[in-house]
Amino acid sequence: MIPLLILGLLKEKPASYGYELLSDMEANYFQYFVKFTKGSFYYNLQQLEEKGMIQKVLIEQGLDEKEKNRYTLTELGDKEFERRFVQYGSKNEPITFPFYTPMLFVDQVSTEEMEQLLKKQIQQTQEKIHLIELALTSPDQLRPNFVKMMENSKRHHEVNLEWFQEQLTDYKQ
Repeated sequence: MIPLLILGLLKEKPASYGYELLSDMEANYFQYFVKFTKGSFYYNLQQLEEKGMIQKVLIEQGLDEKEKNRYTLTELGDKEFERRFVQYGSKNEPITFPFYTPMLFVDQVSTEEMEQLLKKQIQQTQEKIHLIELALTSPDQLRPNFVKMMENSKRHHEVNLEWFQEQLTDYKQ
């Protein structure tokens, strides 16, 4: 997914520096939907360049510029963006939430252990909801579709939170 983000951002902002793209990803909270690090970002940027999907463009550099490499899409990169857009946009995979797997074996652990796991899930989910609410405090500065995605994500977390709390109540009885 990181290549799709890079290609899409370069379609929006041709001749961007790598750090500008990464900053844009961070400023727009893309990490809520795609896990990435600075290292994975630059690795993917390099791979896209090596595959001929993006290329460096020469632009006169100012004294205060952090990077000298600006990038733009190639024709191949534009086609790759379209391919990945359809590929990822067409997927509808089952929800794979790591917590679900241990739930299959709750009868194999103590009630106390299960209660601790549920409390941990409740805490983490409350933190996620709080972070999403913080991100949504300035919706006019975010992409309109991203605001909708974040609102939807928040609703999913709220449903999970309610379910975790119900499970905890059941285990305490």
